[in-house]
Amino acid sequence: MNLHVKIDRGSHVSEYHVNCPKVMTVLNVLEKIYQEHDPSIAYRFSCRTGLCTTCMMMINGKPDLSCQKNAEAGSDGYLTLAPLPKGYTIRDLVKEY
Repeated sequence: MNLHVKIDRGSHVSEYHVNCPKVMTVLNVLEKIYQEHDPSIAYRFSCRTGLCTTCMMMINGKPDLSCQKNAEAGSDGYLTLAPLPKGYTIRDLVKEY
């Protein structure tokens, strides 16, 4: 599956085309982008089980955990990622509260 990803990085939006298996979490897609496309992308994660909430972000316009949410395109054909609206954005998808 070829997934088109848009990441709101504050000052600009980055777009990536990621080849991935049919079922993959948003966190796995971010890791693939980091490893294969852009090692400068900033995001957080810790437990991978949905308990710590450090990977929380806006996914296709709704707040969700990237470690639990399956990666799928929204109505516009893109998997759109952005930081949560509250708090201070340190960089890319990383927030401070």
